[in-house]
Amino acid sequence: MTVPPLTPAGLRCAYLVNPLGVAPERIALSWELQGEGRDRRQSGYQVQVAAAAAGTAPSFASPVWDSGRVDSADCTGIGYDGPPLAAGGRCAWRVRAFEADQAEPAWSEPAWFETELDPAGWQGAWIGRARVRESFTPPTGAFDPMRHALHPAPYLRRPFSVDGPVAAARLHITALGLYEARLNGQRIGDAVLAPGWTDYARRIPYQTYDVTALLQPGDNVLAAVLGDGWYAGFVGFDAKRAGAHYGQAPELLAQLVITRADGSTQVVVTDGQWQASSGAIRRADLLMGEQHDLAREPHGWDRAGFDAAGWARVRCRDRDATPLVADPGPPVRVTQEIAAREIISRPDGTAIADFGQNLTGWVRIAVNGPAGAGIRVRHAEVLNPDGSLYTENLRTARQVDEYVTAGGAEVLEPRLTIHGFRYAEISGYPGGLRAADVVARVAHSDIESAGSFESPVGWLNQLYANIDWGQRGNFISVPTDCPQRDERLGWLGDAQIFVRTACYNRDVAAFFAKWMDDVTDAQLPSGAFPDIAPRLHLDWGGAPAWADAGIIVPWTLHQMYGDTTSVRRHYGAMTAYMDFLARANPDYLRAHELGHSYNDWLAPGGDDKTPHELLATAYWAHDAALMAEIADVIGRPEDAAGYRELRARIGSAFADAFVTAGGEVTSGTQTAYVLGLHMGLIPGDLRAAAARHLVAAIEAAGWRLSTGFVGVGYLLPVLSAAGYTDVAYRLLAQDALPSWRYMIDNGATTIWERWDGWSGENGFQSPQMNSFNHYSLGSVGEWLYRFVLGIDLAPDGAGFRRLVMRPHPGGQLRQASGGYRSVRGPVTSQWQHDGGSFTYRVTLPPNVTASVRVPSRDAAAVRDGQGREPDSIAAYPGAPGAQEAVFEIGSGSHEFTGPALAADPAAAGAQTTEVAGNA
Repeated sequence: MTVPPLTPAGLRCAYLVNPLGVAPERIALSWELQGEGRDRRQSGYQVQVAAAAAGTAPSFASPVWDSGRVDSADCTGIGYDGPPLAAGGRCAWRVRAFEADQAEPAWSEPAWFETELDPAGWQGAWIGRARVRESFTPPTGAFDPMRHALHPAPYLRRPFSVDGPVAAARLHITALGLYEARLNGQRIGDAVLAPGWTDYARRIPYQTYDVTALLQPGDNVLAAVLGDGWYAGFVGFDAKRAGAHYGQAPELLAQLVITRADGSTQVVVTDGQWQASSGAIRRADLLMGEQHDLAREPHGWDRAGFDAAGWARVRCRDRDATPLVADPGPPVRVTQEIAAREIISRPDGTAIADFGQNLTGWVRIAVNGPAGAGIRVRHAEVLNPDGSLYTENLRTARQVDEYVTAGGAEVLEPRLTIHGFRYAEISGYPGGLRAADVVARVAHSDIESAGSFESPVGWLNQLYANIDWGQRGNFISVPTDCPQRDERLGWLGDAQIFVRTACYNRDVAAFFAKWMDDVTDAQLPSGAFPDIAPRLHLDWGGAPAWADAGIIVPWTLHQMYGDTTSVRRHYGAMTAYMDFLARANPDYLRAHELGHSYNDWLAPGGDDKTPHELLATAYWAHDAALMAEIADVIGRPEDAAGYRELRARIGSAFADAFVTAGGEVTSGTQTAYVLGLHMGLIPGDLRAAAARHLVAAIEAAGWRLSTGFVGVGYLLPVLSAAGYTDVAYRLLAQDALPSWRYMIDNGATTIWERWDGWSGENGFQSPQMNSFNHYSLGSVGEWLYRFVLGIDLAPDGAGFRRLVMRPHPGGQLRQASGGYRSVRGPVTSQWQHDGGSFTYRVTLPPNVTASVRVPSRDAAAVRDGQGREPDSIAAYPGAPGAQEAVFEIGSGSHEFTGPALAADPAAAGAQTTEVAGNA
């Protein structure tokens, strides 16, 4: 029977679907392959790119670039290699994949991308509304000086006329602050908090929207509402106004390009012809919340025919040299709605809506009542013992939305703010509040789900969900450290320890590509990467494990997505950082220029004994090893050789300074051993001894972990790699403090910032730093994917071209299943330990190969579903006499069955609610 050819699908450019604006240097094309059968591989590809005039179908008869047949299995990170593309132009592209001994393949369906505008092509000016102090009485009449500093949101409008049929229309728009754009009364796009957060003095992202369908013949109105956002609102610690960082008032820049059917164009830009006023939104701030007076909404203001006689002319400012760049990241969107699970009536007359999930977003309330009713919504993550909102951990942030109703049926919803919460206290609601009247709208950077994990163990599934919810709630334009208090900053240390988990959970290629520009923009003149990015006015930089994200994150993106764009783009910044470290530490021990040196942040007990110099030197060695790999990947062999020599010198200095002849590591902390083992700094003949010392340290701690932010992500992988998977499972299942399970057993639906955020013995930790929605300690998710499910990259497998599928059953877990939608397509893994038998099922997409390692007490007896014997047999670490049956496989579905590592200690086939015994 003839096998249908491989079909390219899921075409993306710069890891986005049909992006309307991409910089030429970011054009990296990728596709998945679909096709039935086993061992399907691409032997070559051909890409064509064709120019496509606005409103017309593409023609590939004369493409602007034809790669010709390229004999390669690559299907990710394919760069455009044709003549320069017209700025702002529209291109269609298609691909076909060749397969050995197969007929001529068919072309894929075309995909699209539009190129970034020429900076000189922007014609408009920055516009805004002159600051006008306008009164607003909060519903309770209370005076809040924190929000008194805020101003009404500017409403901006521009009438214009369109003559003749329209072929296409594009709106290019950005703001210093936030914008919500409208055309003829309709919201443009579904992005919120646009254009996102960057260092506005270094680059300003803009978005492009196809607004062809929103135009109408004759009179039209382009409009926008502005918010202070990160640019001019409260941001960072201690409720500092962003005026100290960026600017005092929000401004808009927009350019609407209309292409008529006859090919002529009409351009509407932000200029002095715009009109300005205010409306219902009296205050809007990311930290403080919003205040609406619905009676003041100028209904019809964004449509033609509105009487704008009382509106003022806008304030105009010429553009400066700050680059305007097409936004490379995914927009923030509302991705889910959650109905209130319960309405709790309070003695003081307020009602608390419990949504059952700590989330990031806001509350939408339906109301039908009299005019002038004052409704206040306060947000919190957890409740006090008396059932009231716990808000002390917000510090100076308010997270309060207030409304004065206009009367009748209305919907109350903020538009230019975001909150972190599970509970919403609602006061002043006319009548009885019902669960049906309240919904939480979940908002975050719209990064698609990529991973899955499931087991028969409820709390383990909850841990996986908590990790993902923590990522969703903190990936909001940048990877923040918390979504609720007066901080919400892009800490580099948190991001680097979590980045591998983040990639498995969700498609973060475009998200981190954008943020890495922020990181490089924030690099200090010394070459030190910052502690946070965007870094505001802070000159903090060079902290070990934080600054090192400038190397670790791009390298991880290359590993997970098989694309060199990020490592090439930031190579100069990375080498500058390495030069900074070398200048400060000529003896190859990193003891100088450590910045704030957060060390193993929030290690349990608050007394981290890991030497700062040890941790710093370990990361420097790790950086040097990664830089050698990066230099090889981008074709710089001399640099690679230099970094390998540097890595050897640092490694020797580390071993001399911190490792004894018996394999003990200075300080004896779990993190010290984990770093030495993970980063290859323990001499080979001492690694087994060091691993034993690590286990002894864990046992001495009562079989509990003692790692903070830095050590936690590496702890379980190091244990499993060293043959102590049983200890890894024991730590995972620990239900006493400090542990992941303790959080879950006490109601957590996201990952806490600190292990002891709340305890039965001491209650809440210090409100000065106690977020209940963080992601750093969720870096254990990497272990769930790589070791429990066994989905891991082979050493030469960047971009998931080649995998090692090696599950690690352990504890009393009897089965696990899940998968990862890689850049090449979905990979699935499912195993079951039933009595003395072990079954492993694997599915690979076309163009992917894997070495499958099935653990067994008798590897020679393992067979695949077709009766095939193992290709080889290897020792399995950590279990005396245990082995691995090794099978080399290609695409398709595969099943392997054989004797388990050991007979099931529980009744055969019984399901258990425990993963491992506790201390």
